Amino acid sequence: MLTIINNQMLKNRYLRGFIKSIITIALSCILINLAACVEGKYEETNNTPTTEKTEPLVEEISSNDIAAEVQENKEKWLTHGVKKYQIEMQKLCFCVPDAVRLMIFDIKDDEIITARYADTGDTVDPSFYNQYSTIEGLFSLAEHALEKDPADLAIAYNEEFGYIKELTIDYKENIADDEVTIIASNMKPSQ
Repeated sequence: MLTIINNQMLKNRYLRGFIKSIITIALSCILINLAACVEGKYEETNNTPTTEKTEPLVEEISSNDIAAEVQENKEKWLTHGVKKYQIEMQKLCFCVPDAVRLMIFDIKDDEIITARYADTGDTVDPSFYNQYSTIEGLFSLAEHALEKDPADLAIAYNEEFGYIKELTIDYKENIADDEVTIIASNMKPSQ
């Protein structure tokens, strides 16, 4: 009986190995054919003479234009005179999990009064947020980033109040994990 079980186990191992080999060969053939098709299309499109000038998909914006846009929206925010507010913020980066959770901040006179996690209501450890957890702090971060001439900087603003609702900075193009995005939402002025 023991011999039969061992022979059956050997047959099963052989079949599994055989099936894996067949699948690997089939996938390799598919990938080679796809690569040949893509390469053929690439060569076909590159060998076609063109007289049209193609426009870049993304319009280049100078850092002076971005700085002016930041200043314009900062002034818009300041003209609203909001001194006390609540805002949700989330930092997206290569950080510890608690640092990237959605947080709710209560702010008064550009100072963090309380900070809690949106999902549990637990108090946030102050080491997981910093001066950029206020609207004024986000404007300062954007201005500081412009001084450093980052590889990539993208800013989106709240239309009504002018505050930064999304800020993405990549300081160095060839350095991994230095990118950061901060998303600010649901700002509610309070008394």
